[in-house]
Amino acid sequence: MRVAVRVLAVIIAILTSPARAAETDRMGPRLPVEAYELPNGLKVVLHRDASVPRVVVAVAYHVGARNERAGRTGFAHFFEHMMFRGTRNVPNYDIPLQETGAQSNAFTTEDLTVYHETVSSEFLERALYLEAERLAFLPEALDQAKFDTEREVVKNERRQGVDNVPYGQVEEAILQGVFPKGHPYSWSVIGSMRDLDRASLADLRSFFAEFYHPANATLCLAGDFDPSRAKALIGAYFGPLSPGPRPAAPSRRLATPRPASVELADEVELPRIHWAWPTVDEDHPDSAPLGLLAGILASGETSRLYKALVRDLRLAKDVDSDDSPKEIAGYFTLEATAAEGKSIEDIEAVFRKEIGRLKAEAPSPQEVERLKAGAETGTYAGLTTAHGRAVALATGYASKGDPEHYRVELARIFRVTPEDVRRVARKYLVDEKVRILVRPARPGEPKTTVEPVGPDPAPHVAGDAAPAAARKPAPGPDWTKLPGPSEPLPFLAPKYVQASLSNGVRVYIAPWKTLPLVRLSLFVPAGTGDDPAGKSGVAHLMARLLDQGTAGRTATELSEAYELLGASVRVGSGADETSLSVAVLARNFRPTLDLFAEMVTRPRFDPKDFDREQAQQLADLLQGPTQVNWMARRALPAIMFGRSHPYGNPSDGFPATVRALALEDVRAFHAAHFGPKDAVLVVAGDVDPDALIKALERALGGWRGSNPGARPRPAESARPEPGVVYLVDKPDAVQSVIRLGRHWADRRDPRYMATLVGNHLTGGDFLSRLNKNLREDHGYTYGAGSTFDFRRGRSVWGVATSVRADVTGAALAEIVKELDGIGGGRPITEEEVATARWAEARSFPEAFESPSGIAAELAELARFGLPADELESFLPRLERVSAEEVQRAMAEVVAPSGRYILVVGDRKAVEPQLRNAGFRNIRPITHDGSPIRDEPQTHTDEHG
Repeated sequence: MRVAVRVLAVIIAILTSPARAAETDRMGPRLPVEAYELPNGLKVVLHRDASVPRVVVAVAYHVGARNERAGRTGFAHFFEHMMFRGTRNVPNYDIPLQETGAQSNAFTTEDLTVYHETVSSEFLERALYLEAERLAFLPEALDQAKFDTEREVVKNERRQGVDNVPYGQVEEAILQGVFPKGHPYSWSVIGSMRDLDRASLADLRSFFAEFYHPANATLCLAGDFDPSRAKALIGAYFGPLSPGPRPAAPSRRLATPRPASVELADEVELPRIHWAWPTVDEDHPDSAPLGLLAGILASGETSRLYKALVRDLRLAKDVDSDDSPKEIAGYFTLEATAAEGKSIEDIEAVFRKEIGRLKAEAPSPQEVERLKAGAETGTYAGLTTAHGRAVALATGYASKGDPEHYRVELARIFRVTPEDVRRVARKYLVDEKVRILVRPARPGEPKTTVEPVGPDPAPHVAGDAAPAAARKPAPGPDWTKLPGPSEPLPFLAPKYVQASLSNGVRVYIAPWKTLPLVRLSLFVPAGTGDDPAGKSGVAHLMARLLDQGTAGRTATELSEAYELLGASVRVGSGADETSLSVAVLARNFRPTLDLFAEMVTRPRFDPKDFDREQAQQLADLLQGPTQVNWMARRALPAIMFGRSHPYGNPSDGFPATVRALALEDVRAFHAAHFGPKDAVLVVAGDVDPDALIKALERALGGWRGSNPGARPRPAESARPEPGVVYLVDKPDAVQSVIRLGRHWADRRDPRYMATLVGNHLTGGDFLSRLNKNLREDHGYTYGAGSTFDFRRGRSVWGVATSVRADVTGAALAEIVKELDGIGGGRPITEEEVATARWAEARSFPEAFESPSGIAAELAELARFGLPADELESFLPRLERVSAEEVQRAMAEVVAPSGRYILVVGDRKAVEPQLRNAGFRNIRPITHDGSPIRDEPQTHTDEHG
């Protein structure tokens, strides 16, 4: 649920009903900004923050899916992809950024398209040049080959995010039900396969001419830069660009309620009900109350419907509500997934009851204030990084003419009263609603597909805009010359303080003063790898229960106490540890720490909470086999480690083992494993280390336990069989998941720096060998990559991608070709190593610009016992890594003899492809890794 901060999608906070003056103080931070406009209409906003030598360049174009026509749905998003396909001067947009250590991406919404790069400060000029150059020269470089390849990438994105996921068709059905045919919000941003297929180059050029020009663009710089030099560069590169027509302000187009009922068959195990109504745009006075209404109904564990449906009656596995206001209209949704064996009709009866209560009687002031108190914390958290600030400032200036429009949004929330919430419930949640039921498909019944509808398409004509080819830039810079770096800015990793509590808990503290925010994380060496035999899933279930109350507070009371402080709490379980973290404003840290300590030292473990969380975990296991990625995540560890190894069993267990667990099992696991020995506390934020150590000792120094601490893990017992491809059947899947894995050494291995560089160029970067081949060259996938998963003992290196079902065999062959090339015919080059080394060095400072990033770095130091100088010595050690070291290490990483290969997909379509591609030794297995023994196996193999 999003409560009415449209740009940042965060919940704002206030603890008590304030006076107007106090409201102004609680609207979030005022950022130092300078905003101006070039003569050609380009809006510019500058925000300097010298915390780390990085700068974000964001360009927001005021165009989104609502500017499309029916018959060309998905076009704005497709064009976003085409902006990266290069020009005559810059044939590949990403290569000049890669060596800067840049993080480059973009996103499209209904109303905006935003491009953003985070670069090392000395490459600011290059980033500005690249943004201006493609705005000036992209149309003439567009060709059919680029168009066709990128269209396949976008179609893969739709398959991966819509067609191949449970409940994926719901958004299309809601939009068609809520908005009338032809309304600009009646189709989704991703669009339809049919419309993508009939898009043309002429459409593309026309779209560019109308919407991509300075008068429809906003440029924001956020980070460490010289403002005077930046303004000169902006004028030099963007000033010569020809203006286009100034866009008209969008007109409000609210929809009226109309009843509709739709039933969708899907590959799901549990039915889900959706209700939806049209509401208002984001500037309407009722927008903020609607956001709070959604929160009171079904956002979080203190919401009315969660308590009724999930906690008390246990009719639903989950429940959620959201108001989604946009520039010209909005809509409100309510949804719940039925618990196993429970009735959708009973859930809908509770929907009606709780909505009726809100219409009859306003919510309590406490309910409203808890939502407002989602902290300023949420607002500040969204602004902790230069990227978050750049996007907020750019989109606010682009759509509202105010870079700090988020403050206006916060003020609107602060003014909402309980009566406002009741009023909008009566006005908008009327009987005339859209009802969508997603149910399990019957045997042999195909999934329901929902396509955007509209009039027959016609070629797009760009209004009064001049043809893009006619918009040549005025005389200015030499566009054929790629700018080099300026003088690099120095960077030193932040200092941190180490200490220990009286019970042995190690403490790492890093002060961070950019914003008044604190993040605290506790890591306890009690993970799913410690599950006793026959009780797989017990550590995961224990973690689920840790935030469900304390000895002195029920689960609801604990959640309410955190919410009143604006604290955000997370609990997670991994193979080697359980983690608990909290983020809160500095002024509320002390009482939050007291709650946190109570949660750690005195968990409630209530029988009712146990029953509910156990049922939830079982429901997740029931739903899992409907998702190909879930199946892959379970199968690969099973084949790599075997069931007898701590890493070979799934973290959430098996249905049979979870169903057999009793509350005493959880209590016994907690008593045996959850304690202070080898536990680590990491704190980053606006704190004084000396005072904090005393506060931590007071709160947690008395924590006692008899846990064994971090025990070593055994060596893996399973060994790969070269040439074997393990195949999990997911009938009729439109995409296949491909995973490769191999065992590797731990984080302290002396080859770490060499493998860091080697992985970057193999699959750790957008322009890595794997992604370039599968996405850029072939269009098989939306993305392909590789990564190391470092653990307490042995670790795992893996490759992951999702590809079109019809190219599964070809895609796997290309992956194997790339990996074999590293060890054979295409070894790593000096140039690749230099580029990867440079990129890793330039991106290193970005990890330290926010409390969450700093906490993650310190946690890695503690978790793996790394040297005290690990951070400050990182850059010198990286610089010393040679191409020979990288080649030697990566040749071992990718060696066929250590390789496990897993494919999850439609077996009847995939297996013939794999055999035709040379993979003959195919082993069918279940998603839990068990062999399917009644299938014939052959042994001839042409790939390693």
